[in-house]
Amino acid sequence: MLLKCKGADQYTKCAKARRTKNRPVAVSTVFIGLNECMKRIHEIELMEMLEMIREGSVEEYIEKQEELIGLCLERILWFLDKTVIRKPKPMQTQILRRLIYGKSDTLCIARTGFGKSLILHSFSVLTGKITLQIVPLTKLGEEQFEDIKKLPRTSPCFLNSESMKEQSKIIDQISKGDYTHILLGLEQAASPKFKDALKSSDLQSRIGLIVIDECYLIV
Repeated sequence: MLLKCKGADQYTKCAKARRTKNRPVAVSTVFIGLNECMKRIHEIELMEMLEMIREGSVEEYIEKQEELIGLCLERILWFLDKTVIRKPKPMQTQILRRLIYGKSDTLCIARTGFGKSLILHSFSVLTGKITLQIVPLTKLGEEQFEDIKKLPRTSPCFLNSESMKEQSKIIDQISKGDYTHILLGLEQAASPKFKDALKSSDLQSRIGLIVIDECYLIV
């Protein structure tokens, strides 16, 4: 799986202070709020996690970024299956930290069933950016589409050969940035209509991650 992350390499935005209603807010105040949120992660809604991840970009908070992402992933796993509390794998947390804070391209090689999809689905939830994912296998795309729909405040689409009748409408919505997760097959990714949609400045500004799933099938 190849993950292309848009942005320069950096683990932090190096923010020394923030402003709220024209008043500077000390970094220590931000930390206190974030620490409290981390303690009550099992009560946190997805939109709150988005703000927590943003707070984690402060330079002084680098050492806790991995812990923060791990807690957020634990919460996301609960939304996917509310019958049990599961913990993410260390590698899932490490890859997401690299993508979110390092903004670095990543090649992930892992066995089937490892949980690569959790990384892909969570990126948009935690950053507010769009994930564009090329899925060569239709069945895999359908499964991932259904999983993403379980997460609140997500709007996925899956563009494949079976959605030809609605293709023009879906592509128009894609160009407007209406979807949080864009899944599409190889043929659809190479189509002239989709290439035109990619030229949309609204869409380009919101794409944060480009994924080629099962990339060995493409090479």
